[in-house]
Amino acid sequence: MTVAVSPKMSPAARQMLDHLVAQARQLNENTQAEALVEKRLEAESRLLVKGLPTRQDEDWQYTSLLPWLPHRFEIKASGAEPSLEALQTHLLPEEAIRLVFVDGVFSESLSAGFDLIPDALSIEMAEADAIQTISPKVEADAFELMNELLLDQGLTVRLDDRAALDVPVYVVQVQTQSEGLTNLRMQVEVGEKAEMTLIQQYVCLGGVESVFVNELAHLHLGQHARLKQVVLQDLSRNSFYFNHQYFRQAEASDLSTVYLGLGAEISRHQNQVALAGSYAECEQNSIGFGTDKQLVDSRTETLHQVAHCNSRQLHKFVLDGQARGVFNGMIYVAQDAQKTDGQMDNKNLLLSNDANMDTKPQLEIYADDVKCSHGCASGEIDENQLFYAQARGIRKADAVRLITQAFLLEPLETLSKIERRQWLASQVMRKLDRVMD
Repeated sequence: MTVAVSPKMSPAARQMLDHLVAQARQLNENTQAEALVEKRLEAESRLLVKGLPTRQDEDWQYTSLLPWLPHRFEIKASGAEPSLEALQTHLLPEEAIRLVFVDGVFSESLSAGFDLIPDALSIEMAEADAIQTISPKVEADAFELMNELLLDQGLTVRLDDRAALDVPVYVVQVQTQSEGLTNLRMQVEVGEKAEMTLIQQYVCLGGVESVFVNELAHLHLGQHARLKQVVLQDLSRNSFYFNHQYFRQAEASDLSTVYLGLGAEISRHQNQVALAGSYAECEQNSIGFGTDKQLVDSRTETLHQVAHCNSRQLHKFVLDGQARGVFNGMIYVAQDAQKTDGQMDNKNLLLSNDANMDTKPQLEIYADDVKCSHGCASGEIDENQLFYAQARGIRKADAVRLITQAFLLEPLETLSKIERRQWLASQVMRKLDRVMD
């Protein structure tokens, strides 16, 4: 099947787009919900006009999709579920409301903690036609349009006003089939004066070589609401991960989100945070760890839309081999957003002469009474630090490991729960051990 696309697209890009459209049309043949079919068709039309991004596009200047294009990822039929024992070594070691999706399909047998769900919490495997759609007025990214094009199911989490969850909502995406495509839409609503923690994990099992995970999420915080989020991405080395997250914060709400990008050949994690209510606060931290030829791309867009809001960011990358890191962060301050305090810092450690880091911190300020700053620094391990450690009897290899560990784990220090922080640190250290051995 051939579709009309932009003449600027390469043959490989055209073939990938044809393949994705064919997947969507197959979904349409098996879908009775007319609203959902209309959403897919609208996304198809917009995607064909837009085409796939290339490095000539400013936002994709440092992120090449060439390794992704030859694949023919498919939405796989449900296969054999992994055993709980096979999954156990990857799981969060604390009590949680655990929702497990295997190759994009919810698994009740691997999920747990249903008795911990209070009446104030609603969790629905929602019909996808009810999930928030992409407005035709929004200039959507190609991968957002792909998510709409292949939209099939969604997850909606709602917490009522003045409710506080004692345990996290823990969403685990497990991939068990090579060349599989997982396309989930998620919607999270935290009511006024409500508090919750959301942990998301992406993992491959059973020797899976390559998968394509493409997600889109909308997360809304009501007045005085508090949301803590952790996203742990540790897919197999030849996989591809794209995730767009849109946060909207009401008055005096508090958001803390941490992203750990450890796996995948190409990963691109994007946050857009709109501080839409006065006295809202936001903290965004991330860890990017790339080895061999991995590309780790992390982006934030923080929109200070009203006065008296604070935002903090710390993004750290460690790159080895021929890995490449990309960070692009924007702090936007609207004209009416006086008394804004926005701080952003990006620091990068290169363990190899062949590793590359491209960083672009940005400020766009239209108010005159603000306190904003951004900074970035990239370099190798300080020889003075190595000398100091070796002078005290520490072998050079161990010194490099200790310095790298201390550098990389700093973004986790904001996590108040020690057990959770140690679990995340162990995931990072497992990869560091492989690099240093």
